[in-house]
Amino acid sequence: MTNEATPRPARPTWSERLGRITEAIRSLPKPVRVVAVTSVGGVVLLAGVAMLVLPGPGILAILAGLAILATEFVWARRVLERSKAAAKAGVDKGRDALQRRR
Repeated sequence: MTNEATPRPARPTWSERLGRITEAIRSLPKPVRVVAVTSVGGVVLLAGVAMLVLPGPGILAILAGLAILATEFVWARRVLERSKAAAKAGVDKGRDALQRRR
């Protein structure tokens, strides 16, 4: 008898898992999907707003909630795009300030 371990099956990568989750969500009927996305996205968004005054990553949770809502709602997609543009502008401004300081 040998002590060879049987090889473990390869674990799926995060992108593979995300693809499976996306397929499962897309296979749901539209009304069920909209209610689920609205519920989950709304809870995450409200938790992010609460975390602005409570301990926690409030801005990240707000962006995550918007990203969830943006899968079904155009208004959330627009707000998310504006938020991304504002964040990029802030990062660029911060880099410029650091460069001038050196």
